[in-house]
Amino acid sequence: MLQILALLMLVLGIGLLVYSLRAVTDICHKDNSLGWRILRSLIVFFIMGYLGVFYYLCEHHEIATPDIIFCVIMLFGGGFVVLVTRLSLLSLLKVEKLVISERNIALHDSLTGLPNRKYLMDSLTEQVAKGKPFSLLLIDLNRFKQVNDALGHYYGDLLLIEVGKSIQDHLPRSAQLFRLGGDEFAVIDTQIDPSLIVTTINTIHLALENGFSIETYDLLVGASVGVSHYPSQAIEIGQLLQQADIAMYSSKHLSAPFCLYDQSLNSNAVEKVNISALLKQAIELQEFELWYQPIVKMDNQQFYGVEALIRWPRPDGSYFCPSLFIPIAEQTTLINQITTWVMLQVAKDMVYFESLGLALCIHINLSAKDLHDTKLVNKVSTLIKNNHTSQKVMFEITESAMMIDAEQAKQTMNYIARLGGKFSIDDFGTGFSSLEMLRDLPIHQIKIDRSFISNIHHQDADLAIVKSVIYLAKHLACTVVAEGIEHQDTADLIKSLGCDLAQGYFFGKPMPKDVIGEQLIQPIRSSAH
Repeated sequence: MLQILALLMLVLGIGLLVYSLRAVTDICHKDNSLGWRILRSLIVFFIMGYLGVFYYLCEHHEIATPDIIFCVIMLFGGGFVVLVTRLSLLSLLKVEKLVISERNIALHDSLTGLPNRKYLMDSLTEQVAKGKPFSLLLIDLNRFKQVNDALGHYYGDLLLIEVGKSIQDHLPRSAQLFRLGGDEFAVIDTQIDPSLIVTTINTIHLALENGFSIETYDLLVGASVGVSHYPSQAIEIGQLLQQADIAMYSSKHLSAPFCLYDQSLNSNAVEKVNISALLKQAIELQEFELWYQPIVKMDNQQFYGVEALIRWPRPDGSYFCPSLFIPIAEQTTLINQITTWVMLQVAKDMVYFESLGLALCIHINLSAKDLHDTKLVNKVSTLIKNNHTSQKVMFEITESAMMIDAEQAKQTMNYIARLGGKFSIDDFGTGFSSLEMLRDLPIHQIKIDRSFISNIHHQDADLAIVKSVIYLAKHLACTVVAEGIEHQDTADLIKSLGCDLAQGYFFGKPMPKDVIGEQLIQPIRSSAH
């Protein structure tokens, strides 16, 4: 009986050692340290020893008490080895799981759960190492900033989560989505066929097409997509990202669904950098000129006022295009300095117009950055209070500029209105303004964008829009200006619709103050030609 008990304990001890041997072997696969390999060898040695003792007891039928005690010690020894090895393995697995979790956190966006910028860089490195062609798509959401500013970051974050899910669900298996931060995303697509890349881009736009229901709001965003290809366009990761970024901003600037990178875009990017540097010098040296374009009354063909338009001469006598350097200035605080110069120059030109016996309303354009300039109210106050002439001032602001931070815009505009300033909505109909905004903001005038005026004879929809804007403005006690009048028949039609004022090449192009000053004191018909 004692022999059977001793043999049973030895069998259990051997079983425990074999079990611990499996655990320490798993540890050696994960951690190739010398200590774990020595332990594994010792366990094998112990198993051989246990088998020797087992053989010894089988040969001796007389079992003494010390033999039983020895077998008990060997059983508990096997248990101790199992406990040590299993706990070591569990600890190692826990650390490994923690490392994987931390790595997952480090490589994924905390908001959307999508792979993040670091993951993108690692993936690009891996793709380049493979040497197989792929395309990089950079995505920037359109109208997201307006949503974020108008509703707050809470709704903005919810929208980003839904956008990420929707794009992820629509992408083909060959494409992987990443979130870079803010409202920027990226896609690596391993498809080679250009038509399939375009299909991937179309699925991105399709994913955003129907908008998103975020609690009580129905929100709509679009996307600008820039594409660069490896290795046909770039073989280095930094260059590939730069090219896709340039293409993406070109897509946004052109309001195109996507833009494929080519060398001409890079030339434009270099030109923009050069212009940005030249702008700083132009501001310091006051190289700008202020020209004026007439605005006329439609009822009696008399001059109502002028719009101040900045011009920047080149050394060769030509001029930089405002549509090129103004957007560059608006990306920095340079636009605030330009606006300051314009206001100072307008103040000087008011005196000149007064000397000619003219009483005009001078329109000054303000950008989105100007509305957030803490010094704007003081600048306007100085301009208005120091104006001892009969000239008036009207500030033109685009719809999109007001919507970037609607509350801030409202506060600034109300301050200026109390000082005596008046506001005109420029490019009306092309932005995101609402009737509520028109009701709450101190708006005195609406300018109908030239895109509606140019096709008014050929597009019934444009004619209907112009009629509706005029009707709306009348009932809001606002005057209406039609921009882009270039022909007599357009001027006649606009007048018949009840438009108050008009502006365009038919009445006069932008001119230096001396030239327009002479024309303003002549009959309207001569200035029109």
